[in-house]
Amino acid sequence: MACTPMTGLDEEGVRCSYQVIGPEESTTSELLVREPLPLLAIERLLNMLGAEGWELVSYDTTTNRGVFKREKV
Repeated sequence: MACTPMTGLDEEGVRCSYQVIGPEESTTSELLVREPLPLLAIERLLNMLGAEGWELVSYDTTTNRGVFKREKV
């Protein structure tokens, strides 16, 4: 999975998008955090992905991109 935590800040809050890349397909999803703080949005996205079984393996603070992994289900 690739994750771009900060993709947009507007009057509704912060939008975070993430993409799941698999061997046969990929999907893109978005999370809207109704708060004006980007770090709060990143925290909520990371917690959500962790609860779904994803493990953060790398994070680049200059691009705000993370790479996640999890066991096959």
